[in-house]
Amino acid sequence: MNSDLAEYLEYLCSENDDINDLIIVSNEGLPIALASSIKGSTDQTLVSGMCTALKYIGQELISEITESNLKRILVDCSNGLILIQQLNQNCILVASCKNDAALSELDIPSIQMYFSANPPKSLSNIVD
Repeated sequence: MNSDLAEYLEYLCSENDDINDLIIVSNEGLPIALASSIKGSTDQTLVSGMCTALKYIGQELISEITESNLKRILVDCSNGLILIQQLNQNCILVASCKNDAALSELDIPSIQMYFSANPPKSLSNIVD
């Protein structure tokens, strides 16, 4: 895991109590950095893989139906929202929020800039 990036994600979670989790996932479905305000035993590898699969299925569905590109997937749950959005060409952002207001306050461009400036060492040669 990338500790600098995880610290930044933890900071974002601490700034907004309505953000449950922030995960940056590789396109291969592996977690790169994670911050969670929920205590428990979430299997981050399983969640990362499922979110990556959902993104690819959604992308195929959109391209098949509308010949367009997928921007994001928003899962509306009984106790919050889950956002799955491409962060850059190599990584996906997964955000779990308690409400849509928390999601609208999430500054995704700042996460993209931070990630670009602090890429994981293992991906530093391929991350743009």
